Amino acid sequence: MIHVYILKHLYFHYLQIKIANPDVIGFQEVRSDANGRKNQLSELQKLIPQYRYMIYHPVTMVTPSLGQQEPPGWEKEGLGLLSKHPIILSHVVNLTVGKASPDKNKRVLLHAQVDISGDEFDVTIVHLSYDKAQQCENAVDVINYVASMGSERSVLLGDFNAYSDFPWPLNGIMNGSFDKDGSCKPLHYFEPQGSSQGYGFVDAWVTANGDSAGYTFSNMPEPGPVSRPDRILVSLTGLKVVSAKLLGDGKIYQDKYSLQNKWQRLKTVFRMARETALGPRFKYTCHQDCGPHGSCRCGVCVKGGDKNNCELPFCYECDAEHYHSFIFIGLLFVASAIFILYLILKFLMTRCMVRTRRSHSRVLFLWSNRTSGLVVITLVISLYLITMTSLKDTLETVNGRIPEEMFPSDHMMIVAKLKFSFR
Repeated sequence: MIHVYILKHLYFHYLQIKIANPDVIGFQEVRSDANGRKNQLSELQKLIPQYRYMIYHPVTMVTPSLGQQEPPGWEKEGLGLLSKHPIILSHVVNLTVGKASPDKNKRVLLHAQVDISGDEFDVTIVHLSYDKAQQCENAVDVINYVASMGSERSVLLGDFNAYSDFPWPLNGIMNGSFDKDGSCKPLHYFEPQGSSQGYGFVDAWVTANGDSAGYTFSNMPEPGPVSRPDRILVSLTGLKVVSAKLLGDGKIYQDKYSLQNKWQRLKTVFRMARETALGPRFKYTCHQDCGPHGSCRCGVCVKGGDKNNCELPFCYECDAEHYHSFIFIGLLFVASAIFILYLILKFLMTRCMVRTRRSHSRVLFLWSNRTSGLVVITLVISLYLITMTSLKDTLETVNGRIPEEMFPSDHMMIVAKLKFSFR
């Protein structure tokens, strides 16, 4: 029995990976740095070391929507796979990019053969074009490659960008040929396939759940998932679908990680303030597009529409003056923490010391409890007033999250349990 898993946004769904415990995981839109030294899958492996085997292929450079220079670190995007089982081989095949297509993004398929207890298992990951005409050409590429593999058991998974009113590319991939009355007309070499050639796939979700909608995609928290571009297609030979389910609607993230999210936003704004104070190496500060409801300010997306973007060093809430305020307040927090530790130590020692040593403890603890209490209250009030005075606009940026940020699963995760139908 094997579990196949597909997801797009990595860290948001770490908990779902632990829950599902799949054997093989397929990924799209995985970020990496420009020189290939790090990628998000290698970062994820540190959290789930049982997935010892990895393939990652960067596909394209990611350009900010406004064309500005991004902060360095996650310039490329691609496909990947994690597996608990050894990966025997892998291939990358370029998919057709139409000359007249509005989608100029490079598209590939990533194929890996996995050894599961001595049996070969072929996994092919795709992220097809959003352009309908190019989808047809991508479907031809996929069919030709899968037919050339001659696999006994195979799974196709990924973001097919499938439209309910344009089913022909996906149906073609599943059947190995296109409906003569449909809208897909292959423009280059294509030899139709079928069951006589051992070709054919079923949709794991439909096989396991029938007419249930199984929607996986939404651009925003409302109106919720509205389509099903993400699929796991299972070969008719060698495999049987046992079950399929969806995970990762973002509710767990909202409930458990709201404070952590704000803390990460605060650290990001501080880094941008330090960047400004030391001389900014870049202008545009976000690694992601903030969409129609948010603007990029100081490395985070802020609610209020998409017309309030700022570039370093002109973001007032993370300028050099705010960096100095961060440092000053940080020092005050450290001093306050040391003093509170001193009070805790005093309390413990006065409780634990025998009476014969209490006279010596007065030498160490010079302040009375009342004085110490007044000092603590003064420190807390001072920290609050200084923070709110110096960093009020910074905190507004930190707290100004767009709804999408706390509803991260614009793509739900599909988990399919499969069984080898012969061994």
